[in-house]
Amino acid sequence: MYHSNRQSLCGKPDVNVSNACFIVKDAQDMISSTPKQKTARLLMPHAIKIVVSAALLTMATGANSSESTAAPFAYDSWQGPASDALDLPNLRGQGLSFAEQYQNKLLGEWSLQNINGRVKMEHDPWVQETVKEMTWRLNAQARQQAPLGVVIIDNPSINAFAAPGGVIGINTGTILAASSMDELASVVAHEVAHISQRHYESGVDERKKAMLMQIGGMLAAIAASAVDGDAAAAVMMGSQTATMNSSMAFSRNNEREADRVGMQIMTQAGYDPRAMPSFFATMNQQSQLNQTANRFLPSFVRSHPLSNERLSESQSRAQQYPTMSLSQQQRHQALFDLLYWRVQSTGKHASETTLTAAAKNSLGAKLSLMTWYSEQQRFTDANEILAELVALPVARRQVLEPLLSITHSQILSEQGKWQQAAEVLERQQRLYPERRDLRLYLAEALTNSNEPTKAQALLKPLTQQQPADRYAWQSLQLANEKIAKTTDSAQLKNIATINALRYRSHDQLWNGRYERALTSLTQAKQLAERMQTTGQASSARPLLASINAEIKDVKTAKDFKP
Repeated sequence: MYHSNRQSLCGKPDVNVSNACFIVKDAQDMISSTPKQKTARLLMPHAIKIVVSAALLTMATGANSSESTAAPFAYDSWQGPASDALDLPNLRGQGLSFAEQYQNKLLGEWSLQNINGRVKMEHDPWVQETVKEMTWRLNAQARQQAPLGVVIIDNPSINAFAAPGGVIGINTGTILAASSMDELASVVAHEVAHISQRHYESGVDERKKAMLMQIGGMLAAIAASAVDGDAAAAVMMGSQTATMNSSMAFSRNNEREADRVGMQIMTQAGYDPRAMPSFFATMNQQSQLNQTANRFLPSFVRSHPLSNERLSESQSRAQQYPTMSLSQQQRHQALFDLLYWRVQSTGKHASETTLTAAAKNSLGAKLSLMTWYSEQQRFTDANEILAELVALPVARRQVLEPLLSITHSQILSEQGKWQQAAEVLERQQRLYPERRDLRLYLAEALTNSNEPTKAQALLKPLTQQQPADRYAWQSLQLANEKIAKTTDSAQLKNIATINALRYRSHDQLWNGRYERALTSLTQAKQLAERMQTTGQASSARPLLASINAEIKDVKTAKDFKP
């Protein structure tokens, strides 16, 4: 299976995709005028990071946030106990012009493109789906516009951030520092509240400039963290100091409002608002320990200062909400147990000893131990745990799905049993056809069991729903390379080769590799133009139209400067 540390396809050490780039290389050989591209690397050289950091910290133009008029999502089943109506900004008479909405869209996309590829990301589809579902549930309580992207950074520090345009991010360290799904939701709800209350862009132009300076500092710190954790903290501290010296950090009133609205968002989404002051207390304690040890403060504390007054206020405000029953408090614990240990496993943070000890009392740890055994080729040990979990009563076993089936399929795929893996996943995908993670895992199994056309049918809706989905674009590239390799039709081979190049360009675009994306599209265009001179002209025309539109999009992204 594609593992959580999955990077670019070319040069990937996984034996299952060792031939993944042969079609692209063949296409490059066919076009002598195009220079061959070196294997893409997701981490930039240190010197480039320094330049990026400096450039980002000097940004000084403004932009408004985007609040579209798209129909709100129906999350009725997520509604919690009745609570006071959310006190949100009145947007009547404050509608954004088309130019402002377009500028905000570009700003959000620019943020995503600058974040991607510069650090180690948590790419595991199940982890992403779980955090995304929670984020969308919270966001839907206060905003009509869905998040542009939810990114999970594999970093041990406690941090979460949001950027205008709808990008919401969280570190894996925040997940591992929390003790419940409610505590994790409190951090995301706080960020959603900052966006919904328009704290990032409220005020005069100077404040808008500072908002972009904070985004620049955040992205610079993300870039620096790939080289050195302390360097990242220093960059972030510098950006925060600069904004605070300009009186442009989040004000006490902003923080109080984000706490208050965040608690309302949590309650309406079915989470316990008491988890917010509880997690704040955890961060406050860590901050005091860090200060004693002369270490950097958690990033979240630096950008959202935690005073004793604010902590006391949040505790008092949480007490005004009705107390949840024990069953209500525990309703998210099974899911959090799975999430916590999955992140430990995918991030390689837990040893066999740790997993074995935790597995005595945690089903999530047992599933992660299964994964660990399969990666170590200890399939007998992995299958023993699988048999134990399958034997659980139906109600308890169902709580583990679809992660139990995903883990089972990973054991099979590690053994090269792709057809069996696909059968296991298909049963779950029929039950949960909307889940992105199941589509991605199943598409991989189908591609490797010589059914790439079926895989492509599963993947295309994902890229239509979320154009920034790099995992889906990479999977589409693999599927088309498989089609080109196995088909007997010359026309289908040409089309699949062109599409493989197109899909690679989308991945490169969302990784901020604009020149490489243009090179891939140029190669695809030249192949399509050759098709026009043959009997395949009718197939070439729509491909050329798509390629020209994609070239325009890449150039627009490349030229955009906040």
